[in-house]
Amino acid sequence: MISWPQLAVDTLRNPKETAAQIMSLRLDRGTLYMALFAVAAVNALLASAPIVFSPGGIDAAARAALPILALLERPIMFFVIVAGTLVVMIQALFWAGRAMGGTGDMIDLMVLIIWLQALRAVAQVGILIVGFIAPLLASLVALGLQIVAFWLFLHFVSAAMRFDSLFRAFGLLVAVATALFLGMMMLLTLTGFSAGGLGNV
Repeated sequence: MISWPQLAVDTLRNPKETAAQIMSLRLDRGTLYMALFAVAAVNALLASAPIVFSPGGIDAAARAALPILALLERPIMFFVIVAGTLVVMIQALFWAGRAMGGTGDMIDLMVLIIWLQALRAVAQVGILIVGFIAPLLASLVALGLQIVAFWLFLHFVSAAMRFDSLFRAFGLLVAVATALFLGMMMLLTLTGFSAGGLGNV
């Protein structure tokens, strides 16, 4: 029987071996999609909670400066975006990874990214708790966790695609991130979307 807390600790200690252990579960695609939507929902709710429960909500100036705040006020819409982004990212990483000589399969990539998202949700709970006590400390912890998360992501992508080095995984992430960014900008341009329009959604 898997000890999830121990698996989380092992992920930090030895991400490569832990990735192999997680991939060996061989979960079916249907179960993985259910898990993906579940972690997307939890992460969306946790990200939206501070905004939704903020006294007085968000003022117009803050919403104009950071359009994403308008999305955080709408957890369901934010969940759709988070879930959609995860699905697109997994597909992009898989096919780009195959183009770069990777030999992994979609199931391996999915289960590893879902596990990282589950760990992110747990970390987000911790940050929220710390934020009530020491907001500045919570910001520093969040920054540190982002660095750790990127390091784990590199190891997991490398393991899933059977790369022989983290440099190839890093190159894959850069290529996919650039393609997704350009695609998003093109989509926004074609649809005539403006950042200020979020507040009217």
